[in-house]
Amino acid sequence: MEMKKDENSFLQNMKHEINQKTKEEEEENEILKERISSHPLYGLLLHSHLSCLKVCSGDFDLPEMVNTVDDLALTKLSLHSDSPSDATSSELDQFMEAYCLTLRELKEAMEKPIIETHRFMDAVYNQLNDIVLSSSPP
Repeated sequence: MEMKKDENSFLQNMKHEINQKTKEEEEENEILKERISSHPLYGLLLHSHLSCLKVCSGDFDLPEMVNTVDDLALTKLSLHSDSPSDATSSELDQFMEAYCLTLRELKEAMEKPIIETHRFMDAVYNQLNDIVLSSSPP
């Protein structure tokens, strides 16, 4: 009987500790989410993520035609990525920069075959037009 009480007490203590750790982790996660969402690069990160999704869905403009302010900001980031990281730069700053650059590289990698396909199709279309126009009676 005494052993049952000890087991129950032990289980209750373990349950309490687990609940306490879970609450602490949730609080830490909320603080981290707040830091990320208020970071200066958060808007750029969202834009980069949405740009990748647009490429996947086929809903994007060819990069030769579009040069947005956000793309210029990403270019500036990539120029600074070659320099050694500042000691004052936080881990979050470094993470956000790396994530934005990675998303940009992913977008470019996804766009490359699509752009090549567009160019090929344009060339085929132009050749077919040339054939049709050259074979038509005067």
